[in-house]
Amino acid sequence: MKSGQSKRDLRARLLAERRALGGQECAVRSEAVLSRLQTLQEFCRAPLVLMYVASKDHEVDTRPLLDLLAAQGRTVGAPRALGGGAMEWHRVRQVSELAVGRFGILEPKDGLPVLDSFPEGTAVLVPGIAFTRQGDRIGYGGGYFDRFLNAFTGVSIGLAYDFQVVEQLELEAHDAPVSIVVTESSVYRRADQGTFKPEI
Repeated sequence: MKSGQSKRDLRARLLAERRALGGQECAVRSEAVLSRLQTLQEFCRAPLVLMYVASKDHEVDTRPLLDLLAAQGRTVGAPRALGGGAMEWHRVRQVSELAVGRFGILEPKDGLPVLDSFPEGTAVLVPGIAFTRQGDRIGYGGGYFDRFLNAFTGVSIGLAYDFQVVEQLELEAHDAPVSIVVTESSVYRRADQGTFKPEI
């Protein structure tokens, strides 16, 4: 998909397109994305999976992963938004440990353990409004994941529907890319030279 639009216009258009998805279509598309995600060695071997919890606008639904990873005995972290654009991660085991928080998204309830260190090989699942095959990303505009990704040393995996992948984005200095982009039909993986190679 070509993009000659400004960042603001592109965000508005893709958000509208995603919000227009029917509930069943969103579920089917999300299942396809998660199935492809589970073929990635980086995800399957990650000792800790940090993940956004889909809450609005028909994001790729990550909630089924909570039950799956808990059944596998793996550690999962979900973010809580703090002031100043920062996030902290808390260990969660099931959706019932989440409640609607800042910005209307599901966040860990009070009292859950804080994850303040991330072992080697940690994977983070990243939401977004638009991605490129090169791993560039724009989100909702709050900069929370950008700030986190700019300091994160593990593998970052953007989850999106096919129509959210565009040829190029209007980026700002703080916009942080992801290592891998996963859609219903493809995986785009960063190569050493900073390009992505699709896996069909």
